[in-house]
Amino acid sequence: MRQKRAKAYERLMTAYERYFRYRQPYQILIDDAFALNLHRAQLSPQKQCDMVMRSETKIMITQCTMQALYARGPECQPAVDLAKSFERRKCNHRETIPVHECIKSVVGDTNKHRYVIATTNTELRKHLHSIPGIPILHYNRMVIVLEPPSDATSNRIKQIEGEKVSQSVVEKKVLDGQAKEEAGEKPREENSEQPKKKKRKGPKGPNPLAAKKKKPEKSKPQKHDTDKDDKDAPKKKRSRRRNKIGGDSGSADTPTPATA
Repeated sequence: MRQKRAKAYERLMTAYERYFRYRQPYQILIDDAFALNLHRAQLSPQKQCDMVMRSETKIMITQCTMQALYARGPECQPAVDLAKSFERRKCNHRETIPVHECIKSVVGDTNKHRYVIATTNTELRKHLHSIPGIPILHYNRMVIVLEPPSDATSNRIKQIEGEKVSQSVVEKKVLDGQAKEEAGEKPREENSEQPKKKKRKGPKGPNPLAAKKKKPEKSKPQKHDTDKDDKDAPKKKRSRRRNKIGGDSGSADTPTPATA
């Protein structure tokens, strides 16, 4: 493989890892025609796939695809023997269905298990192009080629990049607001312009620096109104003594009569 093509494939798979969460080793799901081409290439299938994907790979095949290889007859027995060495992917189809329908059902609408699809069927490739984030391998003159990303994949990558940019802008605004709040400043809202105060026109007052300061007046001593204080003061009451009638004091003062 040429170095320029190898670098392009490596960048492409890096993009699939970044935006669509592909992980190594890559799972390559093949169809019956691709299995026949692997046998005809007279090379190690594992080595071919690893060289194209620029990483370790895991070749997988469904039960429906195996049945399609058996149906091709005894002349395809070497391809069947080669396919038996691949990992079997359960498709959960009790009755055998066409290979391309089987692969469509395994991939689904979102390619949940992150498969790399290896096929030479044009109809299947068109269907897979409508689903974002699916790498596709096919044979071109007995050479495995990794297709460039489809329009759906490119649009999805642009959408993810736009979401990241908008999210980073929002996070920056939030962080700026928090920093201002910690510093004791109120966060400045967008499009909030404070109206400027208009200066009133009129005669200007005197310069406070040029004006003379007034001398402080001496405080006069206050006179106390003694007469008024005497009048306001309450008068004391005189206590008078009164003679008590009867009792011990009366008996002491009166003389006792003499006895005959």
